[in-house]
Amino acid sequence: MDGTETLPPLPHLVTLGDPRLARPSAPIDPARIPTPEFQQRIDTLYRAMVEYQGIGIAAPQIGWFERFFIMLLLHPAGPDGAGESELVVWINPEIVSVVPEHNWAWEGCLSVPGLRGWIRRPAAVAVKGLNGRGEPVAREFTGWAARVFQHEYDHLEGMLFPYRALNPRHVVAIEELSRRDSWPDDWPAPGARSAAYGVVVPD
Repeated sequence: MDGTETLPPLPHLVTLGDPRLARPSAPIDPARIPTPEFQQRIDTLYRAMVEYQGIGIAAPQIGWFERFFIMLLLHPAGPDGAGESELVVWINPEIVSVVPEHNWAWEGCLSVPGLRGWIRRPAAVAVKGLNGRGEPVAREFTGWAARVFQHEYDHLEGMLFPYRALNPRHVVAIEELSRRDSWPDDWPAPGARSAAYGVVVPD
């Protein structure tokens, strides 16, 4: 024995068209959270996010139809010029309230390969749930962080971003998005052509 640990293989991504992604996921018994089995699930979900190059990932995306997800928050650079990232685990999350203001942004999804969508969402949310240790957590998110939370939360509700498109034209191929310099200014909607990925645009 060399003392190295063999990690379990990563599950494959579940993608658009699989009917299971359109169903709400089951809540998690909090008593499971501290168990080695569930902690390994959190670790595996994180490994999947890194391997598949996401900024968040929900359990249903790898075939576990349970109410938990992880998201990566990017905080602005401090005085030393270095930004920080924060990994947040959400178990049995709830959206407590949303603001009336909305914004728009381009969204992608590991479960929707090859596509991007121009999606409208509430600009800020107040949320609560349990963290990776089973402790109650409540937070408020604005801007891009609010969007990432809502996107991942949608997976637990059986929603994918194309279902939220207000117009079918708002969903485009990634290859076409890379050629948007040739689009008309108002295509596929005002503000969409010039919006960088990861940036929200006010309503």
